[in-house]
Amino acid sequence: MEDEEKMELSHEPVPGYRTVFYIAMAVAVAYLGFIFIRCL
Repeated sequence: MEDEEKMELSHEPVPGYRTVFYIAMAVAVAYLGFIFIRCL
């Protein structure tokens, strides 16, 4: 069992994923902020 090589699952990163993630997070935070302001 110790003689076996460890298998590594890897993939190529998607080019625009990080940018889309940050935009989605910014929209979500802005929406939550809007909701909190409306409740005050």
